[in-house]
Amino acid sequence: MSNIATYLETILLNLVMRATAYPGGAPAAVYCGLADDVANDAEMEAGTLTNEITTYTGDRKEITFGAPANVDGAQTIKNSAALEFLVMPAVTVKYAIICDAATVGNILYWCPLAAEKTTNAGDTFRIAIDGLVLDLA
Repeated sequence: MSNIATYLETILLNLVMRATAYPGGAPAAVYCGLADDVANDAEMEAGTLTNEITTYTGDRKEITFGAPANVDGAQTIKNSAALEFLVMPAVTVKYAIICDAATVGNILYWCPLAAEKTTNAGDTFRIAIDGLVLDLA
């Protein structure tokens, strides 16, 4: 299940219903980050990055999505390449977050994992192809 963050909800409503431009233009790319088990739904919805995990190797991972398709009556997009977060810290991952920048920026979507995943220091955390499913429902 994916959830649209308040930031993107506001942009979409303004863009479609009020013909207001996307602030600064639509992002050229979107990125996946991870948030720990201290984070909660309210923080994710509000776009709070306080509990984002940033101590793996590299920045957030750029995401490539396939074209929208109907899945169970809803238009969805899915990641078309696997994402790997290398050299993870010892942490429990609770959320994947979709952001508009490789660092800092804004949360666009937040996705609770089906089950929280604990990593040991040095592990690789992977999101499989089609593992991120986003919709507007």
